[in-house]
Amino acid sequence: MRLRALTAALAMAWLPQASAATDACSAASGTAQLPLVELYTSEGCSDCPPADKWLSQLTQEAGGIQAAALAFHVDYWDDLGWVDRFGLPMNSQRQKARIGWAKSKALVTPAVMIGEKVMVKWRSPAAVESLLQARAEDAPVGLGLAAKLEPGAVQVDFQATPESAIAAPAYVWLALYQDGLTSAVRAGENKNVTLHHDRVVRALHGPWQLGAKPIAGDARIPLPADADVARMGLVLFAESGTNGAGLQAVQMPLSGCAK
Repeated sequence: MRLRALTAALAMAWLPQASAATDACSAASGTAQLPLVELYTSEGCSDCPPADKWLSQLTQEAGGIQAAALAFHVDYWDDLGWVDRFGLPMNSQRQKARIGWAKSKALVTPAVMIGEKVMVKWRSPAAVESLLQARAEDAPVGLGLAAKLEPGAVQVDFQATPESAIAAPAYVWLALYQDGLTSAVRAGENKNVTLHHDRVVRALHGPWQLGAKPIAGDARIPLPADADVARMGLVLFAESGTNGAGLQAVQMPLSGCAK
């Protein structure tokens, strides 16, 4: 992973150049903020399947939700009878950091977070909609990314541009997700249950620090052995490093990217 500073002019020019490439696909954020919905979950947790189903339904709603969504499978359930093959130590570390910013001690699954709110009442459509609508405002950060599929990996270039003053520290993260995953659980709290997952974080890269000047960076992300590129995508997001408030997000499926 590399990071480099950009001049404002270069940041403005970077994305159109990436879009013109025939062997890459790209996406850029709009002026309005796209919130990020985060689900912290585990295959070892019997309370988690309803939340997994909720997130899947959220991403499949007619017309689509005005938000990005990611399912962060944690690994701290792995010694309780079933090892979640999607659990990543970095996901657990992120959840701990997020609840720490919120001055909370609620390290639980399932947990849904939207910005600085770390205990969202996900069973309440009104509560979720209210949080999403409250963030429908001009974003203080602009984001863009371009991807190229390579044998066994995806090469990603990104840029982040402050559009207005942002409080330090602020960070940029890049997630590779996969939809349509299934696990037949043979032990633990979900023994003999077949679980279905969408928006599963298969890799998380970052953070890159964002200050007053535009930045650009890149990452080469190895694809998992069970990768199905047609069901995978990227989410690039920026957030406050003080309280976790979202600054902007942009998402892009990999299904249209040339190999």
